[in-house]
Amino acid sequence: MSIETEAVDLEGWKRLQEGAQEYEAKLREKMGKFNIMEILRQAKDLRSIFVEGLGEVRYVLLTEADISELAKKYPDDPRERNIQALFRTMAAADSNITLENLRKLPYDVSKVLQETVLNTSFLAPKKTSKPGSTTAANSKA
Repeated sequence: MSIETEAVDLEGWKRLQEGAQEYEAKLREKMGKFNIMEILRQAKDLRSIFVEGLGEVRYVLLTEADISELAKKYPDDPRERNIQALFRTMAAADSNITLENLRKLPYDVSKVLQETVLNTSFLAPKKTSKPGSTTAANSKA
């Protein structure tokens, strides 16, 4: 069947486009303009993530400066770079977190913490979690 003979639902296409435009307009209204000062303020907020088997883990996000410093300090040691990053992100939220304690963790616990906490995002925190999943939730202290 060629495009010339195929029926095109123009009304459906128009409704779809209008719906997409309405959705974008609502997002723009909700989000407003990019405000770097607001993002910097929110980036310092304490956050939490539920890790099955471990519970709620509190942390703060690392900054570009943190990541750059760790990359320069440990360029050839990704394991040390990750444990240092985990320390920075978790110690800011919990005074009981020390490098020594993190090094004493069982390997599987350390690995799960690194995979979840260090891979969280400022842009897409999730507010709910399903059994067996690890998801982020905004939490302000």
